[in-house]
This record gives sequence, C-alpha cells and structure tokens, in this order.
Amino acid sequence: MSISLEDLKVLLKSYTSKVYRDKAPKNTAYPYIVYSNISVGKKVASGKTIKLMPLYQVSLFTTGTEIDLLPLESALSNVPHTDFMSIQGDENDDTVTNFFTQIRLIEDLENVK
Repeated sequence: MSISLEDLKVLLKSYTSKVYRDKAPKNTAYPYIVYSNISVGKKVASGKTIKLMPLYQVSLFTTGTEIDLLPLESALSNVPHTDFMSIQGDENDDTVTNFFTQIRLIEDLENVK
C-alpha cells in the first residue's frame, strides 16, 4: 500500500500523540516518535515528474524494550517499510533506544513542469 505523508502522520499518531518532525522538544517524556525526510525520489513518465517519492526515517525513542515497538509495528502492518533496527544511547543516566525504520511515501504531482 502506498502512503502519503499525511496518512503516515495519522498512523503514527494512532500509536502516540507525541509525534514530531526532525526533533522532539527538550524534556519530552518517552516513548515518542520522530520522523525525518532522508531523501526524495521521483517517478517520471514521458519526461515529466508525476510523483515525488520521499524516503522517511521513522524513529521510536524509548527507555523500554522492543515490546514498546509492537504497537507501532502493528500500526504500520499495511505499510511497506524496512525491518526495524536499533541504536542505544545514554541520556541522563537512562538507556534510550532508538528503534528506526524507513518508509517510502508517494505524493501526487499533477502540474510539475
């Protein structure tokens, strides 16, 4: 299933209302989600760009475990995405895990020249 950015945000907010673009505000309680554009592809037909296909990274930051990831995985079950990977770090003596995936979106463009 192809998905737009607006639809993706709705799905992410079904997991938590704490969804931010690029960076969460300081002192945001865990868990929360950050999504970021990491590249933009395009679909071309007859020499014209007809769709943008941005690639987004979606990160779940949590002080919990992979169990926290299960509801998000369920919310994204009908959306093609890469397997979740993780990176751990320390913040204020807590171990914080960034579980992340990549999702290719599709945005219609009708009048691109």
